Amino acid sequence: MALMVLGGAVKPAFGGMWDFLPQDLRLSGYLKNETAYRFREPRSFTKIRNIFSLDANYPIGDSFEFTASGWMYYDLVYDLFDYDVITARAERERDQPLNFIEALDEEKDSPVAEIREFYLDSFLSDFDIRIGKQFIIWGVMTGVRIVDEINPMDFRELLAPDLLDYRIPLWSLKVDYYGAENTYQLIVIPDLKFHKPAPPGSEWELLQKVPGTTFPDSWTLKNTEIGAKVTRTLWDTELTLSYFYTWDDFPVIFRKVRADEVQEDPIFFPTYTRIHMYGSTFQRSLFGQVIKGEVAFVTGKYFGISNDVDRNGDGYVDNDGEVQKNHIRWGLGLDFNLWKTDFSPGIVQWIILDYEEAIIQDEFDTSFNFFVRKELPEHGAVFEMLGIWPINMKEFYLAPDITFSVTERFQVTAGMNLFWGDKSLTGIIVEGGRATDIVEVNQRFRFFGNFDQNDRIFVNFKYSF
Repeated sequence: MALMVLGGAVKPAFGGMWDFLPQDLRLSGYLKNETAYRFREPRSFTKIRNIFSLDANYPIGDSFEFTASGWMYYDLVYDLFDYDVITARAERERDQPLNFIEALDEEKDSPVAEIREFYLDSFLSDFDIRIGKQFIIWGVMTGVRIVDEINPMDFRELLAPDLLDYRIPLWSLKVDYYGAENTYQLIVIPDLKFHKPAPPGSEWELLQKVPGTTFPDSWTLKNTEIGAKVTRTLWDTELTLSYFYTWDDFPVIFRKVRADEVQEDPIFFPTYTRIHMYGSTFQRSLFGQVIKGEVAFVTGKYFGISNDVDRNGDGYVDNDGEVQKNHIRWGLGLDFNLWKTDFSPGIVQWIILDYEEAIIQDEFDTSFNFFVRKELPEHGAVFEMLGIWPINMKEFYLAPDITFSVTERFQVTAGMNLFWGDKSLTGIIVEGGRATDIVEVNQRFRFFGNFDQNDRIFVNFKYSF
């Protein structure tokens, strides 16, 4: 499509048919194809997604500006290949009963059309006000969520999408006040959304919504999320202090389960609960490098306990299978350049206070992550690699890719998503594919390990306008 610039706005060049559009309207976007191929059995193309994304920006006088963005996509892979092969269902689920396999859902991540952003900015002498559907980011560490727990996550492809693509935007009010030394921010979020699991039955299926989950009412004053942050530069260091009264984006799986030998169907009553987050971040340039960190003190969060804990002897797991504990999250990262390459290693840890041995999660839960970026100007390319290593879970995720800029507007990216680790075990397994062959095992919860067989290569073609 030919494009032309009129009055600072980018508009399609179709004669005068677009003359009704405001002259100051700025349009941009991209056309993109994302194709992925799983090279583990059963081998298959798992994504042939075609995306159209459009951004619009329109200044209204000197004090207001309107922004909107959205995308739509259609995945051809479902038209060309069998669903069970795409999701690796036939190969992966051999240890499950046949009646369970046949009853699985077949929800496809296609077609999709979404408004991603839709907000109005107001610029006053000492205030900036943004109201509408938006992303709000508080963290300073790349790809790490410690203080930055405002927008929930879309797990449709786990962590493979770009950082903004796996965040879920929320209708929110954000007010920034610029004082003489400090900047103050207030956020109010009446729009309640939670982490979105991958489509049921897909190859990324995990953490599905449990039937009977209690969802709080959205758009009520009682359930509204609210937060405040203050930012100040002190001793050449940018510091922030924050508070966020929010909902835990994962439901608490309260359950009534026998802890003895008596056979009885468990009863689950998942519920979303509120937590308080007190946070702080810092980043400082030091000897030409950047050191940064985050810490959060969280109250009100529940942690699951083992299915054999029955201190009161009533035959059932204590406390409906959950216990409430305060915990600390902290992370430390460093950005530096070596051999003309940017490196960003970091470490993150959760510490459960007043720990009990009955809690399934470890008292100290540590992960290491790194990001590498190197420009290759002689080839018109950029190499990037993300690695995440949850040490306690003994699993690993690696995502290398290289992007070639064919022209200023056209890019080609090739890369891989690689997973290592063991699958989760939730108390029982089935042997031989028969529902009668049930064996009880110790509970083990994993994240990346559940996708050990999902290793894939991908190629993306993107044209920006």
